[in-house]
Amino acid sequence: MGMKILKIIFAVLLFFYSSCQNKNNKQDTLPVIPQNLEKEKIEVNIEIIRRENADIELIAKRYKWDLTQSESGLYYQILNQTKGEFPKRKDIVKIKGVIMLPDGKEIYNSNTDGIKQFAVDLSEEPVGLHELVKLMRAGEKANAIIPSYLAYGISGDGINIPAASSLICKIELTNIN
Repeated sequence: MGMKILKIIFAVLLFFYSSCQNKNNKQDTLPVIPQNLEKEKIEVNIEIIRRENADIELIAKRYKWDLTQSESGLYYQILNQTKGEFPKRKDIVKIKGVIMLPDGKEIYNSNTDGIKQFAVDLSEEPVGLHELVKLMRAGEKANAIIPSYLAYGISGDGINIPAASSLICKIELTNIN
């Protein structure tokens, strides 16, 4: 009977050993992630931004806008300069005008949607819109193209704004509180 128990224990140990070996073999079959994956992702994103900037330049030519590009990548043109303060973080601003997609589909139009009001740097408006209003004084009008990475990003808003869409803005900053 002692020999039988030893054979059973040996068989169980052999089973567990072979199970461990199979797991190790399965790990060897997993795909190998390239060491330069991060570099490849960066290069792809740079190419996406380069192409979007080329599209933005074509849009600016179509509208005959002379735009300045900010450090973040916002393209803008202040049409009529006024005197006064620029909005700061937490200021409540009011804007009117039109914000649309490159294909002309309107996302916002103050004539139908009313005046847009939001707190600078504290609302869910696109980062690029916050940046734009901080470059304006009350009473100033601006044309701008907000690149997708300063708008709704690679995924869009899931409703009206498709993935990786720039926004075209023709707005007036009517009030700063």
